[in-house]
Amino acid sequence: MKKVLLTAACCAAALAILLGGYFCYAPFWQPEYAPVSPDPVSAEEVLRVNLNTATAAELQSIPGIGEGMAQAILEYREEFGGFIIVDQVLLVEGVSTDDVKAWREYLYIEE
Repeated sequence: MKKVLLTAACCAAALAILLGGYFCYAPFWQPEYAPVSPDPVSAEEVLRVNLNTATAAELQSIPGIGEGMAQAILEYREEFGGFIIVDQVLLVEGVSTDDVKAWREYLYIEE
């Protein structure tokens, strides 16, 4: 009698699992939800300057870089053949670590 009850209980549990999965189906993709769009970004966040190809005007568009600093960066680039990493701009005379921290989001190096 115990064996029959145990078999019946196992069959009932298996049936509950199978039917429970059927009734709990939820589709992965639901068309009624619109995709989440990112927050709009300002023009300053989008503007990035390649340190190895930038003109003086492009460098001056970065907050904190004036005419003299842009010219110093261009002279360093011409003398040493360009930059390998953004932090190398610290080697330009007159550039401080605070300057590099402020400019890092605007500058990049393209190989």
